[in-house]
Amino acid sequence: MNNFAVKTQGLSMNYGSCKALDSFDLQLEPGKIYGLLGRNGAGKTTLLNILTGRLFQSSGNADIFGKPAYENIDILRQICYIEEKGFYAPTVKIWQVLQLASGLYPNWDTQYAERLLALFELDKRKKYKQLSRGMESSLGLVIGLASRAELTIFDEPSLGLDAVVRERFYDAVIDDFAEHPRTIIISTHLIDEVSRLFEDLIIIDGGRLLLQADAVELKEKAYYISGKEQAVRAAAAGTVVMSEESFGGTLILAVYAKNGLQQTDDVEIQQIPLQKLFVLLINPQIHENLRKGGVIQ
Repeated sequence: MNNFAVKTQGLSMNYGSCKALDSFDLQLEPGKIYGLLGRNGAGKTTLLNILTGRLFQSSGNADIFGKPAYENIDILRQICYIEEKGFYAPTVKIWQVLQLASGLYPNWDTQYAERLLALFELDKRKKYKQLSRGMESSLGLVIGLASRAELTIFDEPSLGLDAVVRERFYDAVIDDFAEHPRTIIISTHLIDEVSRLFEDLIIIDGGRLLLQADAVELKEKAYYISGKEQAVRAAAAGTVVMSEESFGGTLILAVYAKNGLQQTDDVEIQQIPLQKLFVLLINPQIHENLRKGGVIQ
């Protein structure tokens, strides 16, 4: 028995000669919001399908709250997995979808679901085939939030949503999590927009865990330093340089500073936006530099 919401050890998934996951080790504490980041084909969906009992791994272990999810009804009732697209009969109505969900999730909150329908401007009398792509996503958000499942997973929850509805979703996650803590995993490409939700970041690339880190700490150690070359080089001393660019007489370094940076009048220092940092981190050469610098494994 362990105290982790999610724990994988040596988790691998093979499709013929292709390794979708390769010796993937992960430990997620309960009661946190995690951001799962990775390029298309990195292995995110395979990982989520194994964690939710939809796939059985080729090797290794994957436990949810200390027990395997595969063919385990007790564990599966603690999980709500909202995929990119729902799979409902075209003629089923929203209220019927929610009625089904209420029977699946022990912590389902009907009154909260009704408030979310109003928040996301969904008419529960509408048939599924009448929903736009954004409405389909909104319905998934209602189910994921109102389920209050101990492990709630949103896979690309913002597809088709306009900016107003996306912000309403982010606010709803923060507000409800404060009152009803649980483990939430959000897999998304809108990294900067949703980054305020994340407590920890999980970055996956090529089926391997590239990095797991506290989101705030990670952002507070990644900076752009710009100015005259000599001053910039001096300011970057003791950091791991991830990239550099020159424009005229100005040098711009992207650095990872394990011990932080001292502000000086000679250079300009700016925090690297999370999306740009993600792009840097999955660059193989930069990853190797960070590994040699002892930042990541």
